[in-house]
Amino acid sequence: MGQPTVLVVRPDGRFSDVLRKNGCEVINLELITTEEVSDLSELDAAIHRIDLYDGIFLTSPVAAEIFLSHLKSESRSFEGKVYVLGKRIKTALEGSGLNVVSNAAANTAEELINAFDRAEFAGKDLLFIRGDLSVRTIPLLLGDIARVDELVVYKTIETAPENSVIENVTGRLNAGGIGWGCFFSPSGVDSFMTHFGGSEVDRVRAAAIGETTAKRAENAGLDVVFVSKRANEEDFAAGFAAYIKNIE
Repeated sequence: MGQPTVLVVRPDGRFSDVLRKNGCEVINLELITTEEVSDLSELDAAIHRIDLYDGIFLTSPVAAEIFLSHLKSESRSFEGKVYVLGKRIKTALEGSGLNVVSNAAANTAEELINAFDRAEFAGKDLLFIRGDLSVRTIPLLLGDIARVDELVVYKTIETAPENSVIENVTGRLNAGGIGWGCFFSPSGVDSFMTHFGGSEVDRVRAAAIGETTAKRAENAGLDVVFVSKRANEEDFAAGFAAYIKNIE
């Protein structure tokens, strides 16, 4: 078999490096990015009354970074539990002095919540800090037993690749020159289909970082062949590299 060609729907980085080291040709294509919302006064106000909350949920590395930055800038501390999803957020909060709580087996917010007895959250005041497109699993699952405030601190926006890049990828898709597409979020899937939905995308086998992204890809008509067992970049890269090495 020839060298596998993989379209990675994110900027170049460690994920792509792992694939290259395992013999793949990698095409990086950034289709979405994030930026802070223009007005974070609600976040600052929440931080000033942070002691009123029993727990905080952080399921996005971007949200965690913004929260920690503002907590430090306001010289505030938080004594309650900070429930986090994923190794990346847990690592980012190391040394912060926060009481970080996680579950290594949890890949989704639902799995994180289900790792605890419901008494953990019953009657509590909770704060969910998120992006504009975050799945609202936490308030949906806990809203009947706890008060859950939500704060949107960043938004996801589509980038605009140069026409020459779009034309190159489209040509390779139509010629069957791209065997795989790697997706890291539902919004990444949506943007990919916006740009290339009219191409021969049915020739591309899709790999997804987690079940939520995989479901969006399947609903978009993509052939999802690989879903990472752990929803983080490191495990996704290692697992996918091993998978394609066995089948290519």
